[in-house]
Amino acid sequence: MFNQMIVLSLLAGSTLSVPPAGTPETPSNPEMTAIFDADQKARQDPAIDWAIVGPQDEARLKRTQTLLDAGALKSGDDFFNAAFVFQHGGSPDDYLKAHLLATIAVAKGKVGATWIAAATLDRYLQNTGKPQILGTQFRTEADGRTSQEPFNRAFASDALRGALGVPPLAAQEEQRKSLERAAQLPLADGSKSPLRRLTPAPPARMFTAKLQPTRCEPIPGSEKLLSRPSLRWIVIGEIHGTTETPKTFGDLACLASATRPVVVAVEQQSTEQPAIDAFIGSNGDAEATSRFLESKLWTEPFKDGRSSEAYFDLFQHLRALRAAGHITSVVAFQPVYNPGPAGFKAGDYENALATSLMSRVPPDGRVLVLAGNNQAMRTSPAWAKPPYRPMAGYLPANRTVSLDARGNGGSYWACMSATRCGPQSAPLPAVKVARGIVMDNGGGPYEGILNLGVAVTASRPKEQYAPAQR
Repeated sequence: MFNQMIVLSLLAGSTLSVPPAGTPETPSNPEMTAIFDADQKARQDPAIDWAIVGPQDEARLKRTQTLLDAGALKSGDDFFNAAFVFQHGGSPDDYLKAHLLATIAVAKGKVGATWIAAATLDRYLQNTGKPQILGTQFRTEADGRTSQEPFNRAFASDALRGALGVPPLAAQEEQRKSLERAAQLPLADGSKSPLRRLTPAPPARMFTAKLQPTRCEPIPGSEKLLSRPSLRWIVIGEIHGTTETPKTFGDLACLASATRPVVVAVEQQSTEQPAIDAFIGSNGDAEATSRFLESKLWTEPFKDGRSSEAYFDLFQHLRALRAAGHITSVVAFQPVYNPGPAGFKAGDYENALATSLMSRVPPDGRVLVLAGNNQAMRTSPAWAKPPYRPMAGYLPANRTVSLDARGNGGSYWACMSATRCGPQSAPLPAVKVARGIVMDNGGGPYEGILNLGVAVTASRPKEQYAPAQR
């Protein structure tokens, strides 16, 4: 009965007390926002030291509790941020409070908080010796087996799961199998890949719409590639920060979905999936755009090219393709990666990227992936000491094509340090080439090249809307 009361409170919170349209938003508490940002930043540091982060987590939790006790948290964002802080606590009471805070966030209009409300409930139940009831928690054992147990699958229907942004049981089972396969992948020396510890992230939303004819910009050579019936994964590697690669990737997504919808996967933070889903599912108006630009995708201080104007234009293009029935989901797959006490290792991180990618996309259909050019390699970079397997190297070889996006020189936007950001010179080929796909069977790290056909141009970071424009 206690479990049932919790779920009923969560569901009620998702439908009651949502501010009506036109109601002025309650300002967020800037200190709570800063605490949340620090919590998330600590988990995206590739050299995370838990001896340092653990006490910091405790301090953030205590300060958040003080703000709660003082009544200083008012907005849906405040309670959403506080829920994440308590989710990173160490006791069942912390997880239960995180669930309560997430429920309040939903009641205050933060619709994207439904998944964290569900996940914290499941985590609380499992940490008090009871089975989870929604299916958000996965655990990989030392031998690579992945389980959701204990799990009472009959407690909630798939319809209730869907109302909370949780995938149905069939999709969960496919995710479990994907995680298990990724954990047991053999490396080049025949050994099994080391296990990845990935923080759970909100699943991507699936969209359905009638397929409508759409004009696509042609890419010579794409017809032959896309005609392969068994081809599931098309991975495009880019130098982040150009105007042309995201544009050409969008053109390829359009061509690939001419007769059947595809899934698009982007190397963006998986924790920002609700913001991506909300924008992709919107009509792209000023309000939807302003809300999307409040996401951490665009507000992070370090700009590596994935928060560019061109990347935003790509999201706009993908949103239009979704509306025309060409795209069923846009999946963010960069995980919150916790390397543990051994510290950051490139091979481990590539494995984590592959694990996240394979576990977050639907089990069937064609997937177009936009990632960094190192991640898109199938074999270890020549300069890597020691060698490691890049992300694309974990995808099934007989169902995957990896292409390196290349321009005829030019520039790209990047940050070379925390304070030095701006245009950088792009590699200049010996011979300028026209736009098109050229397959290369020479045994290199890619199966082919996506020639952009022009000198690339640096795409600056996307600017946020001013509040008055909202």
